[in-house]
Parts: sequence; structure tokens; C-alpha cells
Amino acid sequence: ARQRGRVVLRRIEDRRRRGICFRKRRAGLVKKAEELAVLCDADVGLLVINPFDGTFQRFAAPATSVCVAAAEQQMK
Repeated sequence: ARQRGRVVLRRIEDRRRRGICFRKRRAGLVKKAEELAVLCDADVGLLVINPFDGTFQRFAAPATSVCVAAAEQQMK
């Protein structure tokens, strides 16, 4: 079986590749936050700001949606 190598954590210089990597990793992070909230009945709040255009994506378990909404208001 093929093993995965370690990823060297440093800034990706190519803007296009950096954007692709950001979108993929953001999707994985949101999925993990949702899984943690569902499987463990945890209160999870996640706010990810896109470094390219300043937009943000959020995920909030029901109990933390008020906290995430407050954070969004402070950013505006």
C-alpha cells in the first residue's frame, strides 16, 4: 500500500494553487467540524475568512450559532 508523505507546511507561492488548496482544506475543515458536532454532541463554531476576497464561510452547531453570529457582526 502506498503511504502518504508528510506535507511541508509553508506558504504556496502560486496564487492559483494556493486558492485551490484553500478551498479543498476549508471544505475538509467544515466537514470535520460538522462531524464533531453530530457524533460527540459538541458545541462547535467555525468561521473561515477567505484570504482572497474577504468573504467568510461559517458552520455552527445549534448551541453556538449565536456566538458565530456575534463574531460575524463584529467583523462588519
